[in-house]
Amino acid sequence: MVMVEIDPGAGFCFGVEQVIHTAETHLRKGETVYGLGEMVHNQEEMNRLHELGLKTIVHGDLSEIRPDKVLLRAHGEPPSTYQLAASHHIEVIDGTCPIVKKLQARIRNTYEAMDRRTEQLVIFGNRNHPETIGLLGQVNEDAVVISSPGEIELVDRNRRVHLFSQTTMDPEMFKEVESGLRDHLAGDIKTAFRSSCTICGQMKKRKPGLRIFVRKHDVMVFVSGKNSSNGKMLFEFCRSLNPRSHWISQGNELDPEWFRDAGSIGISGATSTSREQLESVRNQVEKLIFS
Repeated sequence: MVMVEIDPGAGFCFGVEQVIHTAETHLRKGETVYGLGEMVHNQEEMNRLHELGLKTIVHGDLSEIRPDKVLLRAHGEPPSTYQLAASHHIEVIDGTCPIVKKLQARIRNTYEAMDRRTEQLVIFGNRNHPETIGLLGQVNEDAVVISSPGEIELVDRNRRVHLFSQTTMDPEMFKEVESGLRDHLAGDIKTAFRSSCTICGQMKKRKPGLRIFVRKHDVMVFVSGKNSSNGKMLFEFCRSLNPRSHWISQGNELDPEWFRDAGSIGISGATSTSREQLESVRNQVEKLIFS
């Protein structure tokens, strides 16, 4: 009998769960809800929200459409978004993850207190990710963003560093960046290096838990949106442990050939993948192998 199991550590993170619940609450009251950007990097979940009535808009639409109210996603926004909404008398429903909001305040406070002639902010993150865009907005874009140890040369080695991280980055790579920066900085600057691992606690738990889960199974199915940086990182980790790992965004992408001779199949996903979606994929896997 083939075993099909869902990763107990998978499912929405707190921030995503919270903003989706907020959207559903307003929609079920019959309100027109405009979400600024994708609420979650998961097309299947976005389709479900659109069916409930959510309307997704981009930043330019705040001036063009001027909705009565706008829902901000968990990734957070720069101050300019709040200012633009206020200038058009648009009510903001703030769905920013509390962890992200706390990080925004920490970065802003650090920036305001530091001597910018001799000190610099460094953010470990993806420059085009909404969360990092929001973080940069706290400091007028005055920070160096690096996404890997290979970009450490972008950092001025002669200025003291305050290192922070986008909350959804790889904790192991953060340690590599941290170590590489220490080596990169000149002389006495090394001793003044300040590092804050601001990666979400749930993300820190995902890799250790996933390592145990992946090794229990012959085949892994990883479910997430293909534009999820968190999903991409976790899938690549799965594949490094088990080459029979497959990345899908929805169940109709499953291939029965993947499960040939498999005694056990594991299903996991990103922090933007719901338990309901994972359960749906499990049901579809079972139909393929037991039909």
